Amino acid sequence: MSISSAFNNAASGLRATSRLASTISNNVSNALTAGYAKRTTSLGSSSAGGVGTGVTIGATTRAESIYLTTERRLADATLASTTAQSDAYDRLMTAMGEAGVDGSLSANATALETALMAAVASPQSTTILTQAMDSARNLVASLNAIADEASTLRTEADTAIARQVSKVNENLRRIDDLNSRIQNLDLQGVDTLSLKDERGLLIDGISSIIPVRAVNRSGGQVAIYTQNGAALLDGTVWELSFDAAPTTVTYDLTVGNGALGGLRQDQGAFSGLVDITTGTGTGAMDGGSLSALFQIRDRLVPEFTAEVDGFANDLIGRFRDLMPAAALDGAGNGLFVDATGSGTTGLSSRIAVNAAADPDQGGYVWRLRDGLSAVTEGTAGNASVLQTMTDAMAQSRQPTGLISQSARANSATMASEISAFFAGKAARSDDDLAFITARQATLSEQELNFTGVDSDSELEYLTMVEQAYAANAKVLTTIDNLMQLLLEM
Repeated sequence: MSISSAFNNAASGLRATSRLASTISNNVSNALTAGYAKRTTSLGSSSAGGVGTGVTIGATTRAESIYLTTERRLADATLASTTAQSDAYDRLMTAMGEAGVDGSLSANATALETALMAAVASPQSTTILTQAMDSARNLVASLNAIADEASTLRTEADTAIARQVSKVNENLRRIDDLNSRIQNLDLQGVDTLSLKDERGLLIDGISSIIPVRAVNRSGGQVAIYTQNGAALLDGTVWELSFDAAPTTVTYDLTVGNGALGGLRQDQGAFSGLVDITTGTGTGAMDGGSLSALFQIRDRLVPEFTAEVDGFANDLIGRFRDLMPAAALDGAGNGLFVDATGSGTTGLSSRIAVNAAADPDQGGYVWRLRDGLSAVTEGTAGNASVLQTMTDAMAQSRQPTGLISQSARANSATMASEISAFFAGKAARSDDDLAFITARQATLSEQELNFTGVDSDSELEYLTMVEQAYAANAKVLTTIDNLMQLLLEM
């Protein structure tokens, strides 16, 4: 090998090791940067006439695994969906209370029955009659509190839908902009790896809301489709649209009556805004937190409140239909009334204690004993009306329209069955959440192992690069010494 060949080989080796050292240092310094993918610089050899002429420096690329990233993003979506539903069940069950626990719906129903039995034993006691009225108020308060929490959940879900739709649209626009920048810079030979890191983070931001797949296109661009095949970005951004409710989402607001907005997508000049079915599990945008929020607002919470409304309706009916006319007020109402409306839907938010027997509303507790339409107090020892009330609470009735019930039951048992039914749903949701959490964590770890930076490995590699740098520097030093000798001869 000639001196010039050795010089070229060593000089190109120094350039190559310098580039490798730069790549390694960049990796190590960004090891904890979110979305950063490990860089790798490729090297090659050059030759002329069968003789090596040095080292060539290839492209610097990002580590990526399309399979692992896609699977992890799908797991992100499933986790977000399951978490939203699990949280909703937990809040509803907290409002209802666990069966038998003090303050729960079932415990308050049992307390009312117990208080009425005590009043039967001592009908002359104003204190015991007052305790019975307090128990009736507590039962009504439980139903009202459940309805309030349900309305709050639906309102929060509606607000979150609007927020997530805006985020998806914003991320899609930013990804589209990055696509253009990456394509233009690639044509100029400028490094675009950092832009691709940023784009990956934006796609991740969408993937928990809507499960998506990124499809590589020419020029370093990507197209984005949902897991169920709907286009979100492919040269054009197909934006989503949603109209949030202007006020609190009450029981009477539904998609069916047009009071609540649904998801729509702008599919271009020919199709315009198209309604997207969401929250069924099979829709084009289903699978992530967005569809879960629609399900919470339009299905999960209404199903829950329908059961509680059914219990409230049964409660009103017991103290009206099973009572003698003398025990009712002038309008034919019993101890519990529908305060402001009619029908079963939303009844848990409207149910109230009859004002005739409620001192807080100007009534008298002795009307529990003497009848709600009584003008004056009757015989203090007459417990016949109180006994009828107690019997009404204890009577087994056929549940009507309640999916949580399978047999005739008394009032307290009905409340317990509703609690047990939804506690089971909440428990299954929590089990699903535990499984999905573990799966998502495993996929994230696998993806990180493949695309992330292992600082120990990078530092070991840096040691090898330093040795190669020293070897090439030694060759140049030797060449310099040889040239000095030749010049001195």
